[in-house]
Parts: sequence; C-alpha cells; structure tokens
Amino acid sequence: MTASTVRNTAIFAIATLLSRVSGLVRDSMFAGYFGTSRQYDAYLVAVMLPFFLRKIFADGAMTMAFVPIFNDRLGRSRERAFEFASAVMIFVLLLSGLISAGGVFFSRELTGIFAGGFSGDTIELTSQLIKISFPFITLVSLWAVYCGILNSLDAFFIAAASPMLINLATIVGILLSEKFTPPILGPTIGFTAGGAIQLLAVMLAARRSGFRFNPRYNSHDARDFLSLFLISSISPAINEINSFVDTRVSTGLGTGAVSSLGYAQRLYQLPLGIFAIAVATVALPQLSRLTGKDSKEEFSKAVWSSITVLAFLLLPSTLGLLVAGEGLVKLLFERGSFTALDTAVTSGLLYAYTLGLPFYGAYGVLSRAYYARKSPVTPTIISALMVGVNVVLDIVLGFTMGPVGVALATSIAG
Repeated sequence: MTASTVRNTAIFAIATLLSRVSGLVRDSMFAGYFGTSRQYDAYLVAVMLPFFLRKIFADGAMTMAFVPIFNDRLGRSRERAFEFASAVMIFVLLLSGLISAGGVFFSRELTGIFAGGFSGDTIELTSQLIKISFPFITLVSLWAVYCGILNSLDAFFIAAASPMLINLATIVGILLSEKFTPPILGPTIGFTAGGAIQLLAVMLAARRSGFRFNPRYNSHDARDFLSLFLISSISPAINEINSFVDTRVSTGLGTGAVSSLGYAQRLYQLPLGIFAIAVATVALPQLSRLTGKDSKEEFSKAVWSSITVLAFLLLPSTLGLLVAGEGLVKLLFERGSFTALDTAVTSGLLYAYTLGLPFYGAYGVLSRAYYARKSPVTPTIISALMVGVNVVLDIVLGFTMGPVGVALATSIAG
C-alpha cells in the first residue's frame, strides 16, 4: 500500500476506534440499566431493523455504487462529481423517506415478522420503539452519500468518527431513561436524534472540503447509478438475511437470548469495525481509480497489499478475543442488572462469533475489489451461498444448541 493509503487507513482506524469505544461505554451502560431484559430485547430489534437497511442501502449498495462512479466523475472535474452526488442525494431522500414512512406505518407487522417469538407485551413494546427508530434510515442514507464524498476526497476522519455522535446521544437517553415510561424510550429517542446530529456533522465536513449541492439531472448519470445500485443492493440484502434469521430464531430461544447475542456481537465487531472496515473502506476509492486496462497489475497489488495489512491487524485480534473474551465481557458488562451468569453465556457466544472474524474481514476487502470494477455478480453469488448455509445451520444448531448455535452458524457461513 502507498504511504497515503496507510496513513488514511490509520486515520480511519483511529476515528473508528473512538466511535467503538463510545459504543462499548454505551453498551456497558445498557448492561447496568437494562441487563438482558425484555426491554433491551425490544430495543435491539427496533434499532437492528434500521441498521439492517442501513447496511443494505447506505453502507452496502449506496457505497458500492456511489464511490466508483463518483471517482470516475471526479477524474473529469469536481463540478461533474458534485453534480452527480447532488442528484444521488435527491434519489436517496425520496427512496429512504418512503422506506422510513412504511416502517412507521407497518411497525406492528414488522415486529410480527422479525420478532414473532417475543411475548405479546414485548411485541407491543418493540412496535412502539420501531415507530421512533425508523426515521433513522433516511438520516443514515444521506449520511452514507456524504461519507462517500468525504472518503473520495481523502477526508476519512469525520466520516469514521461521526457514529460516535449516535452513541453519545444514546448514552444521554440512557441517563434520562428514568424520566420515560417505559424507560427504554429514552435511549431509542437518543438513537434517532444521534442520527440527525451525525448527518449534520458530515454535511459540515463535506462543505469544508469544498462540496456544494448542485442538482442537475443527467440521464447518463442516473442510468449508471441506478443500474449499479440495484445490482449492488442484492449482495448486502442477501447478507442481511443472515441477521434477520439470526434474530428471528433468537426471539424463540427465551428472554435474554437476543440481548446476549447483541452484547457478544458488540465485542466481535470491534476489531471488524476498527481494522477490517477501515482497510476495506480506504481500499475502495483507491481500487476504483485503478480499473483501467493499463492498471491490472497495480490493481492486483493493491488488493493483496490490503489483504496483507488486514491479516497483520485482524489475526492477533482474533487470538486476543479467544484468549481474553470472558475477561472483557466481565470487565465491560458485569454490573447492575448484568449478572455472572450473563457473563458466562455472552462469553460463549463471543467465542463462537470470533471463529469467523478473519473470514468476514477478508470477504469485505475482496468483495470491494469486484465493486470497484463495477462487477457485483460474484459477491452476490457468494452471498447467496452464505445465506443458504446460515439459514440451515441457524435452524439446526439454534434449536439444538441454543444461542451459541446461532453464533456458530454465522461463523461457519463466513
């Protein structure tokens, strides 16, 4: 990797670390205030649905389709790139706005589909929380476009650090939770408010980097983006079926199963977010600039150098979680409503998830190599195979081994 790429990866990783640390503080407070209660189960489902759609449209299709085309236009002129970005923002606002409104209107039906294993009271609570959390989809989709602009302009810090604002707003909601009935309303409102603050932060950063909103319809731009966006949405959508199935199976495994899996995922996703996502995010704009016929050798070198850096960072992290996982769970979560038994259960789930960590990290980088070349078919086929394995194993292992079977299914699929 070039010196600038290494520097950008380090900047992104540091910013992500700040965000993830604030996330651990948030989860530690959730553990103390709510433990593995039905309220926290309901909250996780309510915020996971917007997060799933964020991964499909914002982090997934939006990033994979937007960044290569934006960089292509940027190679011609900033004005053309900004014109393209502005048109995409209008499209995103309309699409995500419809999805958000649909989620609010059909919250009860969504809860029945994705959390049907909950008791009646918990289903009602989840439906109430979804009405609050679903507008987050519009906020985070626009945020993804601004992040794509910033990353393409080699401005990585604010884009990577901005999720910290959601965590901080959620923490405020937890601290004020006793003023709400039920208390879990506090952090749910904080979650959505944090999404608005996060969007404002990247909007201001993009403006400082020179971006100016300049919408002008261009049929060629629209055709290029929509065709790539629709194809690119298939792979992340298929991947998120894994998470939907995990959640649906977990809701039938008893109170606290969703919560325990959620706590384990937070720790498992820490090195994934800090290292794997950092390398993959920085690699995508670079690879998008190396897609010409004369750049094949440089493209291959860039891919494998990214994999090398990823292995150097991710393999020690994997070993660290396997060795010290239980101690980390105890240190971060065991207090208040989170008991020693919760620590034992969550630690087992963390070990099961960690087994798949290197494979998901490598997949993230390699799939971006295809997206950089505007060739999403191969990642889509592989994602479909992953889902098939995960769905079968979720059912087989989940209902025979309990929550640890769900975590193992995820790792094996990876």
